[in-house]
Amino acid sequence: MALQIRRIISPFYGKCAMRIFRQFASENVTKIDENSALKLSEACVKRLREICTDGSFLRVSVDGGGCSGFQYKFDFDTKINNDDLIFGPDDARVVIDNISLDYCAGTTLDYKEELIRSGFVMEGNPKADQGCSCGASFSIKID
Repeated sequence: MALQIRRIISPFYGKCAMRIFRQFASENVTKIDENSALKLSEACVKRLREICTDGSFLRVSVDGGGCSGFQYKFDFDTKINNDDLIFGPDDARVVIDNISLDYCAGTTLDYKEELIRSGFVMEGNPKADQGCSCGASFSIKID
């Protein structure tokens, strides 16, 4: 969009238009309070720093399915979408879309290493009523 503005407006007015555009964009950033954020454990950040050395990040999403109704999905990605929110330091980023965050706001993302498996897990979801024994799926509390 910025490139289109520069092509349409003369160079003199282009700088002014870009300044206004940047101010508008910075004022309209989604602000998230601490209780509705996705929290990252130290183990999660440590593991992400080990495996995300190529500029990739962990994408967390919530999909319908699983044995309890909803399930967490973890993927590695390099593209950030317009509706994504970013959590964590630059070298250990976690990205989640707005809709998925509605289902797991306040949850802690952790990394567990156990004899049977190792991987990322969501713990303490305040919006979950119950989950399956493996922790991959959950049902939503209905108010």
